[in-house]
Amino acid sequence: MKIQGIVCPVSIEKIDSKVSRLTVFLNVILMGFFIYTKNPLFIGIVAADYFIRAIWKMEYSPLRYIAFSIISALKLPKKPINLAQKVFASRLGVICALTSLILQLLGYTTGALIVAGILMALSFMDSVMNFCVGCIIYNYIVYPFYKDKD
Repeated sequence: MKIQGIVCPVSIEKIDSKVSRLTVFLNVILMGFFIYTKNPLFIGIVAADYFIRAIWKMEYSPLRYIAFSIISALKLPKKPINLAQKVFASRLGVICALTSLILQLLGYTTGALIVAGILMALSFMDSVMNFCVGCIIYNYIVYPFYKDKD
């Protein structure tokens, strides 16, 4: 879903949108397990996966590997999408997932579940409805600081 006038981060690198969306959906499932069981292992896996995709290399993400394998097995055609917006969204995801994990480990279960629930809702919108809230955040919070520096 595109919103008129919204600016997303841009790079020359592309990734497969289907693999990206399935990877995020696998994270949604893990967040659901966390919310249901309150077991920090699940949100820890989510945080680690977002960290790998946001800071390191997407190719090393275990959930991305699973998603890639499923998409390849189904022989679905690739749909290229800009990498930068997915990296930005992953950076926001790692912040939320780590916050939730830390809150849970410190005994603030309600706060951890709220943060995980928000991240789960945003991730669901990205994976199922192809609506990236990261682009809106980038447009209104990050971009204004950089748009006049070109």
